[in-house]
Amino acid sequence: MPAKHKSSPLSAEAPNPEPTLSAKLPSRVSLVDQTIRAIQQLIEAQTWSDTLPGEEDLRAQLGISRVTLRKALTELIAQGWILQGGRGQRHHIADSVHQTKAVRTTIDGVVCLSPLTELTLSWTTRIIFDEIRKSLLARDCPMEFLHRPSLWRGNPTKRLTQITSRPDVSGWILFRASPLIQRWFHEKRLPCVVLGPCHQGVSLPSVEIDNAALGRHLAAEAARLGHHHIAYVVFDPGVASSLSTIQGLRELKPTGGRTGKVTVINDDDTLAGLRKSLHQVMAQPDPPTLIMVTQADQALPTMGILRELNLEIPGDVSLVVRDHEPFLDRCVPELTRYTFDWLRFGRAVAKTLESIIKGGSQKPSRHLLLPVFIPGKSLAQRREAAK
Repeated sequence: MPAKHKSSPLSAEAPNPEPTLSAKLPSRVSLVDQTIRAIQQLIEAQTWSDTLPGEEDLRAQLGISRVTLRKALTELIAQGWILQGGRGQRHHIADSVHQTKAVRTTIDGVVCLSPLTELTLSWTTRIIFDEIRKSLLARDCPMEFLHRPSLWRGNPTKRLTQITSRPDVSGWILFRASPLIQRWFHEKRLPCVVLGPCHQGVSLPSVEIDNAALGRHLAAEAARLGHHHIAYVVFDPGVASSLSTIQGLRELKPTGGRTGKVTVINDDDTLAGLRKSLHQVMAQPDPPTLIMVTQADQALPTMGILRELNLEIPGDVSLVVRDHEPFLDRCVPELTRYTFDWLRFGRAVAKTLESIIKGGSQKPSRHLLLPVFIPGKSLAQRREAAK
C-alpha cells in the first residue's frame, strides 16, 4: 500500500507486490502409475485402516479396469506398500507404511483447481499465486494451475476421481471451490488447502481473509455515518467469501430506530446487466445510500452508472471497494477500500499445504488474515442525516 494512504487496520499488515509469472507443463503418466499414486494417497490419508477393499469395490471406486488395477497392486506389493492376500482374501496394508508416513521429508507437485484461467484473475490474486509458486519451488515442489470449469457443473465426483488419481501430485489447492467440490475433498480426506472460507458443513484447512469481520466493520461505519441501506454488488453471491461478507454486512444496526437493510446485486459480468440492476435498485422508494462492490473492476462502471443517474459520490451515494487493486489509487474521488498483505497470504498457503502433506493429516485449520481499511474519499455521512 502506498505510504501516502492513512489506513485504519483491522490488521497492521500491508501489501508488498511486484509479480513475476511462471508456469509448468504437467507430465504425462500411465494409468497404472496414476492408480498406484491414487492408492498410495488413500493409504496415506488413512482411508483404510488395515486392509484394502475387495478388488471389485476398489476397481469401481477408481473407475479403472481389472487389468489396470492388478498391475498397480502387483507394483504396490513389490514396493512394500501392501502385502499379498491369500485366495479370496484382501490385501493388507504393510505396517511399515504406517510407521514411516509421518516422517515424510519430500513432496511432489501441487495442483490448484480453478474455474477461471490464470490470465483472467485479478492482479492481486495473481500476486498471491505467484508467491505460492515461489514458496513451493523453494521446497522443490512445482505448482500447476489447472483450469477445469466442468468441475463446477453438475456432479463432479467422476471427474474429481480421475483428476486426483495422478501419481505426481501430493496436494491440492482449491480456488473458488463449490460446496460439492469442497465436500468431496473433505470426504476423501485428500491433502488440500482452501483459498478462502469453507462452505457450511465442510471442515478443510483454509487460508482466508476475514470477510465477515470486513462486513461487520463496514456495517459499523455505515451506521456511524447514518446509512441504513447497503447494496452489495457481487459476481457470484454463492462463493464462500461473498457469503461471509454478506453475513457481516447483515449485522448493520442503524441509529435512530431504523431497520438495517442489505440488498445483494448479482453482477452478470455485463455492462448492460449491471446498469439494469443498479437502475432498478436506485429506483426503489428507499434506495441504498451506500454501495459496496466486491472487485476493483466493478468500481468504475458503477461510478459511471451512478453518474448517469445524476447521483454524486459521496454526496448522494457512498461507494466502497472490498478488494483493492493498485489502479484505484488514481481514481477521483479516491475510493474507500480494503486491502491486505498479498505476499503473506501466499506464503501462508504454501506453508499450510506443506505441513499437511508431510504430516499425513488433513486436520482442519483456519488461517485468518484481517483486512486493512483505507478511508479514501468516497464514504461520507448520509446526506439526509447531515441536514
